[in-house]
Amino acid sequence: MKYLEGREIPRHSYAEIMTSERHMHRWLSSVNDYGIALVTDCPYDENTVVQLAESIAPIQIGIYGKTYNIKSVVNPINIAYSSVPLGFHTDYIYIEAPLGVAFLHCLRFDHEVEGGESIYVDAFAVAEELRAKFPQHFDTLVRVPPTYSKVHVDRDYPVYMKYQYPTITLNHEQEIIGVRWGPYFEGPLQVAEEDVMPYYEAQHTFAKLLEESSTRLKYRLQPGECVTFNNRRLLHGREGFVLNGGMRYFKGCYVSSDEFQSKCQLLEIKHGEGKLAKRFGNCNYL
Repeated sequence: MKYLEGREIPRHSYAEIMTSERHMHRWLSSVNDYGIALVTDCPYDENTVVQLAESIAPIQIGIYGKTYNIKSVVNPINIAYSSVPLGFHTDYIYIEAPLGVAFLHCLRFDHEVEGGESIYVDAFAVAEELRAKFPQHFDTLVRVPPTYSKVHVDRDYPVYMKYQYPTITLNHEQEIIGVRWGPYFEGPLQVAEEDVMPYYEAQHTFAKLLEESSTRLKYRLQPGECVTFNNRRLLHGREGFVLNGGMRYFKGCYVSSDEFQSKCQLLEIKHGEGKLAKRFGNCNYL
């Protein structure tokens, strides 16, 4: 099943989630089934995203801390903290296991701001399209591993991280179980010379399919909304924006994919039909 094709983002009330297991089950089921859900009517408090995430499991801490702020600043240490367009990508692609479920709480998105809409696409669906239409390019992205890096020593918490793995991961039955995509974080290819041009040709074709996909979705978050999405299967980004004296301010955090699936499965057993949680995209062979 394609995550986003022809669908609106499911919506769930913050108050109902925080006071009812059944409503929490419905919310997590939406993220599990569709890869994304909106939590509405969230309190305008910087700690709200923490409370929401921790209703599932402890927050997964990355190099930007327990939480992080997304707003345009001078001399940003991350492209997300600028106002330029941000293409489709997987967060934390330069570590062994990219973080699981992402939370972004919109605290401000002033009417003066032009642009800045969030974009999402189902990476698994596009990878299957690549396999059907361009099998040679698909095989290249399964076989040839780019190197992703995050090297930033001039900051309070210096980091030097590199990780090499292929874009698409298959299991023993040739099913797609992982897609990792982040051209912004790619360093020089460390592969055989004869693989360099085929890799970039395959990468270019996949990038084009992502933009043209029927699962591509665009949404302008509203203040008081928190988007929750599967960082291991949904690629995300945003359109560039001009502040015009206004502000665009999100606060974010993550929960582990394993913890999310555990909570989702337990609530499904208790309040649902007991069906197995959908394959998450974290390279699990199950």
